[in-house]
Amino acid sequence: MKNLAIRAFSGLIYALIIFFGTTITPKGLIVLMMVFGLFCLYEFFKITNLTNKLYQLGALLVALVVFGYYGKEFLEAFETSNHYYFHLRSLYFIIPVLFVFSIYIIFKSTNELLNDFGKATLGLTYVIAPFALALTLPSFDYNLGEKVMHYEVFFVFLLLWCSDTFAYLTGNLIGKHKLAPKISGAKTWEGFFGGIVFTLLAGFLIQKYFGENLHGNWMIIGLIVAALGPLGDLTESKLKRFFNVKDSSNLIPGHGGFLDRLDSFIFVVPFVYLYYLLVYTL
Repeated sequence: MKNLAIRAFSGLIYALIIFFGTTITPKGLIVLMMVFGLFCLYEFFKITNLTNKLYQLGALLVALVVFGYYGKEFLEAFETSNHYYFHLRSLYFIIPVLFVFSIYIIFKSTNELLNDFGKATLGLTYVIAPFALALTLPSFDYNLGEKVMHYEVFFVFLLLWCSDTFAYLTGNLIGKHKLAPKISGAKTWEGFFGGIVFTLLAGFLIQKYFGENLHGNWMIIGLIVAALGPLGDLTESKLKRFFNVKDSSNLIPGHGGFLDRLDSFIFVVPFVYLYYLLVYTL
């Protein structure tokens, strides 16, 4: 009972931090993504047993430069335009490509995970890049003469929570067929499709009541989140299984580590960005 209370309390605090960090000011979103990214990077190094201080410092400095660059672009866009249809630069497009390559390494080229340079590089492309890329998602507008940031990033989190919750409930009720038994024995195909159905419904409600102020069609984004979110969890599970680690850390009481909680967010953000790229450039 005590553990349940601790888990519920820390989960509530975590959700409130995400809500306020993603909805109030651009600077708050920048700080939240940077803090999440650096905590996850720390846990990634812990999982992969990267102890070389030089590589750790190098990865940290690169991460700070990346956040500084994206944060500066984000704030400039907020100050100078009503809508932020992210800049179409090769540097932006290359991030999802590097992310997909890092997923390939985790699943198919694990020898790269055995050297320090590979670990440090993967920490940047797999962990840091999606949090920086999240700063390209929000749109801006005026409300009563005041510039406001819309809630795209928060709604991605909301869809992920919906997907996780209903996949878990559906899997517990009717789940029989394992989704990836060699990586995670708890996930089932029934839970996977249950998560998709309810997340599509959540996407429909977001589109109906908030869609006029948001980028994109949120039923499509709901499908992206529900279909790819579980792959984020499986990716981290694959990584932990390879290094024989149970949890990324115990920094969030009752929930494990930040990487345990944010693995799905890490996975879906590059693909939501690619969806926006297609919608607003073709």
